[in-house]
Amino acid sequence: MIIDAHCHIGLGTYKRQTPEELLRQMDRCGVERAVVCPVDQYIAVYNREGNDYIAEAVRTYPDRLVGFASVNPWYGERGVKELERAVDMGLSGLKLNPALQGFFPYDEMVYPLIGKAEELGVPVYVHTNTPVYAMPFQVADLAGNFPGVAFILGHMGFADGWTDVVAAASLSPNVYLETSLSFPMPMLEALGKLGAERVVFGSDSPESSLEAELYKIQLLDLDDATRRKVLGENMERLLGGRG
Repeated sequence: MIIDAHCHIGLGTYKRQTPEELLRQMDRCGVERAVVCPVDQYIAVYNREGNDYIAEAVRTYPDRLVGFASVNPWYGERGVKELERAVDMGLSGLKLNPALQGFFPYDEMVYPLIGKAEELGVPVYVHTNTPVYAMPFQVADLAGNFPGVAFILGHMGFADGWTDVVAAASLSPNVYLETSLSFPMPMLEALGKLGAERVVFGSDSPESSLEAELYKIQLLDLDDATRRKVLGENMERLLGGRG
């Protein structure tokens, strides 16, 4: 089974993709399931509307789509309640983008939201690569304070953080690395130093091409067991039966 751990759907200002458009890509690539989260302003500000859109897509395509809510930590207690509402609607995780949402991952302001994710038993996906926000060691610091939460570091640090991402992930066993927009070198380093259980495939569609991101994994010289873990088994385990 192939699970894409990171996609966006919605009709944002800059990023637009309907569930049906994503599903057509998935069918072309042989991807059985995809984790979907909101786009643009629905990550930054209009969380409730974005989460409602994701919940409706998951209800429409329950066998193909797994929803992650997005909540801005600046909303405080209201944001904590929004995460709880989203999970009650059937969403299965939390997506944070510190650069879009305007916070540092190590700021204690985010602690109540992560605490609620821990209480609900859902993983937390954190966008990385945008200086000065969202650098790998910043997220690792947060993960170290919440060992009961599975943190997925998006893009493996991408252009500005890839040299640090494996070292950062090694500090906390609850940190996992997602491959979209990354390069072969950090992927292979992560697999060699952290183990195959700590890497998950993602595309960041429509920001990147699902076909191209999947092809990057196929080009790596991996044994069958490692490939299966990266492409689906690890993410299935992190979802823990949700979605």
